Amino acid sequence: MSQIAQDTQIDVSELFQKLKKSQSKYKRTTIEERINTLRKLQMAIVSHKDEVLDALFADFGKPHYESLTSEILSPLNEIEDACKNLSEWAKSTEVSPQVFKDAKTEIIYEPKGTVLIIGPWNFPFYLSISPLIPAIAAGNNVVLKPSEITPHVSAVIKKIIEATFEDDYVTVVEGSVSITTELLKLAFDHIFFTGSPKVGKIVMEAAAKNLTSVTLELGGKSPTIVDETADLDKAVVRIIRGKAINAGQICLAPDYLLIPKELQDAFIEKTESFMKEWFFKDGKWDYTDLSQIVNEANFHRLKGLFDDAVAKGATVAYGGIFNETLRKIHPTILTNVPLDAKIMQEEIFGPLLPVFNYENLEDVIAFVNQFDKPLAYYVFSQNQENIDFLIKNSTSGGVTTNDIMLHCAEISLPFGGVNTSGIGKYHGVFGFLELSNARGILYQPFESEALVLDPPPYTGKVEAVTKAFFSQPE
Repeated sequence: MSQIAQDTQIDVSELFQKLKKSQSKYKRTTIEERINTLRKLQMAIVSHKDEVLDALFADFGKPHYESLTSEILSPLNEIEDACKNLSEWAKSTEVSPQVFKDAKTEIIYEPKGTVLIIGPWNFPFYLSISPLIPAIAAGNNVVLKPSEITPHVSAVIKKIIEATFEDDYVTVVEGSVSITTELLKLAFDHIFFTGSPKVGKIVMEAAAKNLTSVTLELGGKSPTIVDETADLDKAVVRIIRGKAINAGQICLAPDYLLIPKELQDAFIEKTESFMKEWFFKDGKWDYTDLSQIVNEANFHRLKGLFDDAVAKGATVAYGGIFNETLRKIHPTILTNVPLDAKIMQEEIFGPLLPVFNYENLEDVIAFVNQFDKPLAYYVFSQNQENIDFLIKNSTSGGVTTNDIMLHCAEISLPFGGVNTSGIGKYHGVFGFLELSNARGILYQPFESEALVLDPPPYTGKVEAVTKAFFSQPE
């Protein structure tokens, strides 16, 4: 499926102008009309479910169960939430004036305008559709650019969007990086990007030239901390599952593990036991339920991280098997990893887990805080004081305790990063607010005498203001 041919057929500037001219039409849509549109999108996803599953498998061998639960059910749930609550989210909010008591003040929520959504390849369907939901709920129109790395999914997204929206409402642009580069030159009203911090900087730099606001959903080295009170069986299942799902190609995956030395051997032994339970059939490794690494470049990148760590003294405690033909990697545990190894200098984004030991929680804080602020932070403990200490002395986009990634799936919570792991939050009402302009309005009656500044002449007024606001009480 060639995307290059499509690059030469798209005049993105003309397309952009078409959507800009139509934006006022969609700004005026009623809440009921937006809900009906979201319902139409919901039904289109359901009717194309099997095509989405097949496309995900074709692009990187994602098991249908993982695709169904994470790529399809998640946006369906988010649409349901938006349809149920949009009327409440979109209500104007009357506020009590604190300075001009004669006025009426309120906040209304209007769309930001024409929005560019750039989707990633790791969850190419969900993470393209998910930001589209609040964009539509808030009254925007959208250019959606799916990842060129997963072309089968991109084609299905285009099919679903064309079945749901007028082409001046939401339009899909397929193609290579060159198309994305051209899109980023245009003065969109907002850009929503999901991807790596490296590319996020490029997006932000391009947006700055047009003073375009951005939402950047990035990633980072998300730490996982296990203390001596944790239920180790459950901790191992949940942590290793977080590395096995989507072959660890998840921005929220545990990036490294901190565990007391006395628990390390048991953690590794239990990992091996669960791996046999999950992935062995008739005494042999069965790759059926393990996703591929998305392409050869990423496979070799991960192999390079592994080789570099081992060359610098890391020990392969479990796994370490790379099947280049299938582009599949066994979930792998590395110990004795030096901090100058490349695997600790970047987000891993694959099924490799470096393990480190600590003696006390102060050591944990010092270790975690030497890295940039992560997207996620995981604490496995049954000691609430430990949990509170670890959370209060760290910063991250979000936190899940005693499991992995659940804070992302809970749509009542804001989801997003902080600094290098992301800018902006979404999901649920937070997505609606992110894609809206909160517009403050003050209604001043003519009969009011309130003024911000008296008109000239100013003679004597400095003294009067000084006496009124700066005089010491007697």
